[in-house]
Amino acid sequence: MNEWRAHSPYCDWNDPAIQGVVAHTVNGAGSERATAIRLFRFVRDHVLYTFGAWAVPASRTLVLRQGTCTNKNNLLVALLRAAGIHAGYGVLRVNGREYFGNITPSSFKELASRDSTHIYAAVLLEGRWVKCDASTDREIAEKTAHFCPQTHLVEWDGVHDALDFLDPAHIHADLGIRSTIDDLLEKPPRNADATTVAILNHYVRFIRGNPPFGSAEELIASYVSRTMNAGTSER
Repeated sequence: MNEWRAHSPYCDWNDPAIQGVVAHTVNGAGSERATAIRLFRFVRDHVLYTFGAWAVPASRTLVLRQGTCTNKNNLLVALLRAAGIHAGYGVLRVNGREYFGNITPSSFKELASRDSTHIYAAVLLEGRWVKCDASTDREIAEKTAHFCPQTHLVEWDGVHDALDFLDPAHIHADLGIRSTIDDLLEKPPRNADATTVAILNHYVRFIRGNPPFGSAEELIASYVSRTMNAGTSER
């Protein structure tokens, strides 16, 4: 099988649940481009961004309906391949401390690495690679994008590259497009112990569970205040 259509332990596109999503989502799409756009929107909007382990098969991410940038884009590649579309993985080296821009509390930046891996999807359409990134979900964008450039919702037309709105100064290197990232996923991630993941996901749930704040400063101040009050009441 062509390497851009291959399945693997992590890109397990032959899983029945993945194939079921493809059959339901792309019914009547009419073209590879329209099919790819529908699958991109499915992952972007129906799989929520969370922190956590990245060594997760695509089928598991689909069951959980949540995951990291790596998990979400790995699922997107699996769905595309299940639909018969050639797809791969783009790999960036980025400053993880600046990935979420101004909505990151300063105390959280020490929890992230200055040199992190960011994965996006790449799709072969009409003979050329088009990049897309399904990491940021609609809910996070609606809650924060009015004051955080990095969380603007990515819209993809299947023609132009559409990646997360990362500050170019925070991208260390573009390592190109690969047919598999299984070797990367098998390496233990740095700064992803259970305590760190729990702290970061607590903040993400706070963002999701409240009406949009007026500014990043207001969001962070409210989170810090409520967290401190909760800690005081527990004592």
